[in-house]
Parts: sequence; C-alpha cells; structure tokens
Amino acid sequence: MDGVTASPYISYPAPPPPPYGDPRKRRILLAVAAARGLGLAPTGIWYSLPGRHTAREQTTIAQAQPTVDQAITAVVRAAGAAAVPAVFGFDKVSDCKVTPIRGGAKYQRVLWLYVPVDAEPALLDRIAAGLPARYRAHAHHSPGNALHTLTADAGDFVAVTGSVPGPGLVSVTAETGCRTLGHPPATDPTTAAGTDPLGVAGDWRLHSLPCGLRTATVAGPATRPVSGLPRAGALVATESVYADHAGLGAHRDADTVTETVTTGTCAG
Repeated sequence: MDGVTASPYISYPAPPPPPYGDPRKRRILLAVAAARGLGLAPTGIWYSLPGRHTAREQTTIAQAQPTVDQAITAVVRAAGAAAVPAVFGFDKVSDCKVTPIRGGAKYQRVLWLYVPVDAEPALLDRIAAGLPARYRAHAHHSPGNALHTLTADAGDFVAVTGSVPGPGLVSVTAETGCRTLGHPPATDPTTAAGTDPLGVAGDWRLHSLPCGLRTATVAGPATRPVSGLPRAGALVATESVYADHAGLGAHRDADTVTETVTTGTCAG
C-alpha cells in the first residue's frame, strides 16, 4: 500500500494466565513444609542450650574452665596412688585469633605426676585405661620406647595430652584451644612459704582443683641441689626429679627449680 511501511514483526495474542494451582496439592505442600519446620525446631532448641555448642568458637574461656578442671581431676583419679600429683594454675598460654577480626586466647592447666624412673609408660597406660570411655583416651609408645604420649578428648573441645619431660616425671595438659575470653579467670593467690628444703627464691602460689587437691608451687634458682633431698622413703629421687609420699616434689630444668607441695585428694 502506498505510503505505508510494513512492520517486520508479527503480532501474536498474549499467552493465557497459568491455571490456578490445584488446591489439594497446595494443601499437601503446606502440610509437608509445616511438618518439616516442626521437626527442625527441637534441633535448633537443642543446640541453643548451654553446653550444646557445635563449634569451639561459640564458647568462651570461662565456659571451658569447668571441663578443663574435670579432665585434670579425672587424670588424678586414674593415676591413683601410683604417682604423686602436683597441679598448676589455669593459665593463659597465648593470644590468638578466633576469626580474622575477633581476638581470643588459649588457656591450659598442667598436672605433674611424679613416678619411679621407668614407670612412666605404665602410668600413661593406667591413665588411658582409667579415664571415662567418652574421652577416647590412648597411650602411644614409639618403636624402641623412645617417646611416650597420651591423647584424649574431654569434650567441649578441650584436648588432653600427656608426655614424659624426663625420667620420673609425667606431664598432662588440658587445653581450651582458641576462644573468646568471657569473664577473665581469677588469678590463683599467693601463699606463705611452707616446706622449702631447697631454698627456692620466688613467690609461692596456691593452685587447687574443685575436688580438694591443692598444690603450693614456687619456681626459681635454688640454694640447695635436688639430689641432696633424702632418698629414704622417696618415690623418685634423681639429679633433677624428686618426690615423696608426703606430697613434696621438685623438678630442676637448667638453673630453674620448681618446687611443689601437694595436699588434699581427688579421691571419690
């Protein structure tokens, strides 16, 4: 047609609207969704309860301390009369990063167990067997018996490890891993010097477990050698390690002597 430009596009009628869904199917889908929501609700409540954390980063150092103390108490009880214990403080190990923007800290409590020389591997085996089954504790002895260690999981992301620093001494540590601090743990108090046959220079501190075990410790240079302590009635007596059944213990590392005096018990 003259004067009229044909359109390159062909018009089609608009598609009809989609049919309304089947009401019966919609009711079924809504019922399934509601049931799933009800099923997930108890799980969410369960993990929101105290002590039901799903990651260590969700907890604080303060929340971890009871688990640390329970773990060390369990180790003392598992060791029994085979060793003389000495407990140290719940102390900061280092700063750390919980996330790239959130700072945290690592804390630990250390337990020394004085034993006769060459009895260290057997003590680790005894502890592994005596800890609660849920700890999944294992003592490890390398080929040739050059290295003896202990590993266990106390729960709440608290790791328990054991080692033999030297003949006559087993060391067990319960560590929190990196967490936010929460309420800062109280500093263990100083105490008056009691039994001090080695003349160690330093401040005495008193460490304790909720079970009733208490250890007074001091570390520093000594005026008398560890080897000079009486051997009669001693559980272990070497150039660097000493302990008797009255609770006196000592460990020399280079020029530093750590003296421990333990009273009380975790029996029960």
